[in-house]
Amino acid sequence: MVNPEVSSVRDSDRILGLLSSKTRRAELGEGKVQEHLLLTRYNPARVQNGDMMSLADVQEILGINVLGVIPESEGVLAASNSGVPVILDEGSNAGLAYEDAVARLLGQDRPMRFMDAPRKGLMSRLFGG
Repeated sequence: MVNPEVSSVRDSDRILGLLSSKTRRAELGEGKVQEHLLLTRYNPARVQNGDMMSLADVQEILGINVLGVIPESEGVLAASNSGVPVILDEGSNAGLAYEDAVARLLGQDRPMRFMDAPRKGLMSRLFGG
């Protein structure tokens, strides 16, 4: 699990290196630990503005397959504060994205959702909002 920020990606890269060399499986020559990328707190509008790393950037640095992309959501904080997993909130995009990631981990084919920035309305485009 990694956020699309340089420090988080660097930390994840370091952990992946440790997993590939310091785990019991690696030391016994039994193969690698299976790695998946779960990108959290993703905001397509911030990616477009250059304020956040893109999924492609993160994938290129870490070199692992994407399991899911969880959109940035205030629902995650609300769920955490109430002690309820966000995946149980059927109206939360973050909850739906976690559900998709679990399904992919279990071998189901699911499209990647929540990757595009919301389109600006006519008034926003006209007045620069």
